[in-house]
Amino acid sequence: IVLVKTTKYLMKGFNYVQNGGSITIPAGTIIMGEFNTKGTLIIQRGGRIYANGTPDAPVVFTSQRSAGQRAAGDWGGIIILGRSGINTASGADSAEIEGFGPGLGPIYGGQPRIDNDSSGVFRYVRIEFPGINLTGISGNEINGLTMGGVGSRTVIEYVQVSYSGDDSFEWFGGTVNCKHLIAFKGIDDDWDTDNGFRGKIQFGLSVRDSGLVDI
Repeated sequence: IVLVKTTKYLMKGFNYVQNGGSITIPAGTIIMGEFNTKGTLIIQRGGRIYANGTPDAPVVFTSQRSAGQRAAGDWGGIIILGRSGINTASGADSAEIEGFGPGLGPIYGGQPRIDNDSSGVFRYVRIEFPGINLTGISGNEINGLTMGGVGSRTVIEYVQVSYSGDDSFEWFGGTVNCKHLIAFKGIDDDWDTDNGFRGKIQFGLSVRDSGLVDI
């Protein structure tokens, strides 16, 4: 799938890029997450995303609601999954990504283990007003940018998550190295790591608002 930057897109419900597939999002493209269906983009293991913005024309994921009415948790978020190694309490080499409920979440990690896996390029991207509970059950929240088992050949840099209703960035295992990340006025954690994340983060900035806090 190749999007067109002159088209504004409305993302409804769960949108999957499956194994062997890819989505290319040109610089300057705007994608709005639908409020009622909790629009979410999920890059599954073996799928790739090429969201390659520029400083003057970033790729923007934002709320469909009008300016002035937008709020944290207006839509789902971005989930990128890969086959890089993870570390679980049970010893299992794969796991379901959080947010979907038991037995429903897409899988990350697994065999063959590919630590240098590539899920594509995610550069100069803004993610605004994401992070919502998908099912209404505590613990089933997703973040602004969720990464599960993402491998080291994936490029993630110059990404800003603003006004997330859950964590701004969360890594579940994997080996991806990320640079130049901004977590801006999120409600829950700015940075969260689970299941043996082994990548490196360079140049991360948190901006907090004392009036926005997780219960």
